[in-house]
Amino acid sequence: STIHYLHFFQQQKNMRTPSSSLLSSSRTKVVTPCCTKIGLKRGPWTPEEDELLTNYVSKEGEGRWRTLPKKAGLFRCGKSCRLRWMNYLRPSVKRGHISPEEEDLILRLHRLLGNRWSLIAGRIPGRTDNEIKNYWNTHLSKKLISQGIDPRTHKPLILNNPNSSSD
Repeated sequence: STIHYLHFFQQQKNMRTPSSSLLSSSRTKVVTPCCTKIGLKRGPWTPEEDELLTNYVSKEGEGRWRTLPKKAGLFRCGKSCRLRWMNYLRPSVKRGHISPEEEDLILRLHRLLGNRWSLIAGRIPGRTDNEIKNYWNTHLSKKLISQGIDPRTHKPLILNNPNSSSD
């Protein structure tokens, strides 16, 4: 399987021509990757990394995520730093148990807006779209199913009964 992948990758590499390059085409936007992945840390964040990121953002403010890791002394990509800040470290992020009132609001907003997590989170102070989505997928959709409610439509589930006849 790995050999086939490497063979495919080599074929793709050989098929490229200078005209198909991102840099040489006048019609395509030049896109530089946010990181090269070489030498960058992946996986769980350490408390020391959290402290470096928090101190840097406190002094310099949010933004310029691509250049932040190097300036802050972090070996992470900018996207990872931005997501860590936005979803976990920001002082306005509310952590912990979702209250019954918040749960009810999530249910009502999901019925109205569907899976538009950022719109839902914008109406629940301190909660992130990622947290709302995760809570929905791990708790609320299962709770609705156990109550006989379709989590997508918020209408009663229609169970196919093979013993019933539709005369």
